[in-house]
Amino acid sequence: MQTYTHENILHKKQFDLQFTIRFDLIIDNNFYSPFHWHNHIEVIYMLEGKVELTIENKSRILEPGEIAIVNSEKIHSSKLHGKAKYILLQVPLSALSTVDGDADNYVYLDYISKENTAKMANVLMQMLEVSNGTAPGIKLKFVSLLYELLFVMISSYRAKTLLSEISVFSKSGINRISPVISYIEKNFRKEISLTDAASIINVTPEHLCRIFKAYTKQTLTEYITSLRIASFYQSLQNSTEKISTLLEENGIKNYKVFIREFKKTYGKTPQQIRQGKN
Repeated sequence: MQTYTHENILHKKQFDLQFTIRFDLIIDNNFYSPFHWHNHIEVIYMLEGKVELTIENKSRILEPGEIAIVNSEKIHSSKLHGKAKYILLQVPLSALSTVDGDADNYVYLDYISKENTAKMANVLMQMLEVSNGTAPGIKLKFVSLLYELLFVMISSYRAKTLLSEISVFSKSGINRISPVISYIEKNFRKEISLTDAASIINVTPEHLCRIFKAYTKQTLTEYITSLRIASFYQSLQNSTEKISTLLEENGIKNYKVFIREFKKTYGKTPQQIRQGKN
């Protein structure tokens, strides 16, 4: 069966860990990440601004002081509301399972309110402080803080539900539609036939539309548009080509509809964003 991986998560090599992690301080403006999934546990700690985070079919605005934990293999997307600053940590299950045989079955709380984040926030801020340090032993300190954070997550922010107790629909949904998501991710710049997409998992186009919407809270058309919007925005930031050329390169033909959706996402038209850079 095909698999779908949206992110290639790389660890900071200076830590020389036996598993792959990502730890970054993110400062960005109106960034939009269409829904995706990975085999890592993702922690987002908001410092400034707001981000709209959707995990499967539930959305929430994450504000300063709040923390979100995206469990492994959960479809999720994020959208910054203006400028935002946050700590991002992505850790594979192997980081826990090598020392705790039950870790693969743990489910963590999706959202943690500001009043209850103190334990995790304290460790994350310490990790940020030492992450770029050069003093003797500083790398060891970072790794020790990482394991401290994982312990805090297991001891204080674990849900009562185990992965084995989650509904069959929730567990099988990502595996069912991931080949379609993979196909769309590779081909969204081209015309995509609903019939071709449905044939990948041997269902009718109508059935694919139903299960895709049920699990992602988006129609196939909305998902394809979201990928094109995100790709076009990156092209707009990194290229001096004409806007019409970038639209064509990203598979966008209905200009009026696309610009309307683009403005909903980023709050400005492509022309306004480009003018703001000059």
